[in-house]
Amino acid sequence: MAESLRVLIADDEALHNLALTSQLETLGHQVVAMATSGREAVELARESKPDIAFLDIRMPGMTGPEAAQQIAAERPIPIIILSAYSDERTVEEATRSPVFHYLVKPVDPDDLAPAIAVARARFEEWLEARRQRDQLEIKLEERKLIERAKGLLMETRGLTEREAYRFLQKTSQDKNTPMVELARKILLAAPLLQKE
Repeated sequence: MAESLRVLIADDEALHNLALTSQLETLGHQVVAMATSGREAVELARESKPDIAFLDIRMPGMTGPEAAQQIAAERPIPIIILSAYSDERTVEEATRSPVFHYLVKPVDPDDLAPAIAVARARFEEWLEARRQRDQLEIKLEERKLIERAKGLLMETRGLTEREAYRFLQKTSQDKNTPMVELARKILLAAPLLQKE
């Protein structure tokens, strides 16, 4: 049996909520929150901390994609959009939000388990891509700091680029300090270095 998930459902039509709840429970999942509007979905996602959410695309006050944006901003989870519409404009609206699958209502019980599996897999890929992007941004910032420190050493000590880099590398090893930390210290000491 697949892992049991805590589920949030948001649909302004009570019958759809009940039908989907029944289908999800048959698959072994637990519906922990049921909303009838986008705003309520955001609040319930905050309170109940579900593993996955099903949001109707059109709800009063706040659409499913708008609710998905807010939920993802606070605590990203796999989100599946539900819609009675499959026209191009509606699908495009869903694709501009952090959703990982799209199901047309009424939901066919045979489509539910595969949709959940696909949404979770896409969500994991998205998380990994975001982690990699964040790591690259950190490395880029660190590289910039090292380059600035190297430039400062070249300017204040009359070193070549290679000598400045070697100085940073050797000092980093001698002091058992990451090169980026050494670069930060050098840049903080810049006013003193430039006065000498």
